[in-house]
Amino acid sequence: MKITVYNVKGSAGKTPISVNIALDHDYALGTNEPYHVLDSFIPDNRLLSVLPDEDFPEIPNDIDIVFDLAGSISKTSKSIASALSQSDIVIVPIYNEVKCLQAGVHSIIEVSKFCKNIIVVGTKLKKQRGEMFTNWNDSRDFQNIKKVVQGSIADYIDHDLEIVPLKFSTAFDAIFENEKSIKNMMEENKLLNHSYKEVQKQIDQLYRVIKKHA
Repeated sequence: MKITVYNVKGSAGKTPISVNIALDHDYALGTNEPYHVLDSFIPDNRLLSVLPDEDFPEIPNDIDIVFDLAGSISKTSKSIASALSQSDIVIVPIYNEVKCLQAGVHSIIEVSKFCKNIIVVGTKLKKQRGEMFTNWNDSRDFQNIKKVVQGSIADYIDHDLEIVPLKFSTAFDAIFENEKSIKNMMEENKLLNHSYKEVQKQIDQLYRVIKKHA
């Protein structure tokens, strides 16, 4: 399977999601970031790095890869177009902030020109003052992301997009500090089972949605 994780806006959660997928499922990882730390823990035979204006090579169907993409889609951003055009699924992470919401909607519209199989992840979800809920789908952050996305793409995409929640967690920083997926960290340190339980549950939900769309 070939998965792209993309949003034109930085800090939406693209790289943590991409790396966690790669580590959990032994996927190769493709990046168009000139400066990254991925080569410190992703084996050379599973890391594919190109410059933004370079094409990713055509990946054989028997190789699973997740592309972690940065930058804007343009005539010179060959890396983005070449990854999107061969992707089976595109994940667009969006958090509840005006600029990210706008960039996320723009990204969905642009991505849909290459791939219609899009999953939206509402990232960095936090409980706001006075909020009481047991399901993160009911959070104000998630509900606003869902409202904006669904209300903005109807003229461009003729089907509802699946939107899944992903709460804010220090676990995503720990991926790079420990060079392990969240699941692997929990398996190695039982004390993390409580701290990371909810976010891992949401990641598992994302994996189920990916499998359903594959």
